[in-house]
Amino acid sequence: MLFQCTVLSFLACIFAGLVLGSSDVTHSSIAYTCAPTQLSICFINSIKLESPTVELHLENVKDKKTLSLKAGRIEALRLNHCKRLPKFEKLLIGKVGLKELCFATTFVYVSAEHNSIQKLHVDETETVAYALEDLRLNDNRLDSVESICNFHALKKLHLERNFLTTLNMACFVRMTQLSELLLANNRLNTITSSNSELSLPALSLLGLQNNTLIELDLHMWSLPQLEKLELSSNNLTKVRGLEKLQKLFEISLAGNRWQCTELDQMLEALEQSGVSPMDGDQDCSGIRNGTICCTYEQHDSEATLLDEMKKFNMLEQKYGEAETRFNEKIEYEIKQYESKLQTLKDTCAKGNQEGQEKLANSKEEPAKEEAPKCECTCSEESLKALEARLVTLDTNIKETDVQLQALLDNKSQLSYMTTLAKHEFRTAVKRGEEKLKELGSMLEMLRQHLNQAQKQH
Repeated sequence: MLFQCTVLSFLACIFAGLVLGSSDVTHSSIAYTCAPTQLSICFINSIKLESPTVELHLENVKDKKTLSLKAGRIEALRLNHCKRLPKFEKLLIGKVGLKELCFATTFVYVSAEHNSIQKLHVDETETVAYALEDLRLNDNRLDSVESICNFHALKKLHLERNFLTTLNMACFVRMTQLSELLLANNRLNTITSSNSELSLPALSLLGLQNNTLIELDLHMWSLPQLEKLELSSNNLTKVRGLEKLQKLFEISLAGNRWQCTELDQMLEALEQSGVSPMDGDQDCSGIRNGTICCTYEQHDSEATLLDEMKKFNMLEQKYGEAETRFNEKIEYEIKQYESKLQTLKDTCAKGNQEGQEKLANSKEEPAKEEAPKCECTCSEESLKALEARLVTLDTNIKETDVQLQALLDNKSQLSYMTTLAKHEFRTAVKRGEEKLKELGSMLEMLRQHLNQAQKQH
């Protein structure tokens, strides 16, 4: 026989089947048995599901309410997997490298932290109702919350340290029981609401710290139960609508780019409600409480912008010099023009006087010759040439004004581009941090896999 199975290899095969599950010849399905325990938890110590096309079957799950998958490797859990799961209420997934996650309608609590989840699978049929109340997906790679909008029973949502850049708060409108919304350490630069009025009647904690927000307008938001608002470490210059938060008693504001006028108004509104910031900046003079930094004008600290400003100042100086020379030339031309006019008038006046004298003499003496007519010393061509020069000078003034306005517009644009560049730099730093965390997680998974392999051998 070409293949022989010794007694040792036979025992090894049996042991591997008990630990890793069983599969048919085509590897289209795999089965795992819950570890024996009196608890209502189905423990799978190590699972290997590296293909999303492989079906998953669980055995010995009677009366089990919680499924715990703490170690191993799972590529994806899709709707076909969730439909085959018994009626678990809690799903606990450890660091298994998960990229896709499905949801059963019976799930009440789901935790899949520190994975690589990019996609969520939900049944978007209107008649399907999810019982999910607590969802913890922090430290993943989500860039959208659209699939989460279907979980109307949610009370707590953890999405810290994902890849979110924009957020439409209208997603949470039907979550009337949502009390905690944690979005810290993402890449959020814009938070809007497609609904004209946003109401989250149960929300008590909103965490937006360590993002890249510039402005936040709460005027059209109804948050009657909001008690804690975390806004530290953004790029915020102003927040509107804080006076509407009647139950607010904790707020974080440090590490932003507050404009002093806006900050003063905001802190005044908070003081009237008896609220003080629970954090502060260092090495700056703040407004009122002396702990929050602000600036009266935006400081252009980037080297590129400084170089452009130097160029602008130089151009502005040259423009001033050109304008002075132009005004001097205009005055000179005007004086020359007035001088020629005066000469013309004097010549004409002198000619008229001589003519009158000759006319008087002609009455006494017979007329011999006619008096010479007054001839203008300034020709029509000269006047037209002078007029053309004045038109040219006026055109040059207008063109210079247009160039100056363009320079002023470029100054504003450069300031805006600099702010965006700072945001992108900060985001890049955060991405680097996330990449290091992801590499650390992969190394930890590899270490666990090697330890598991050593135990099996």
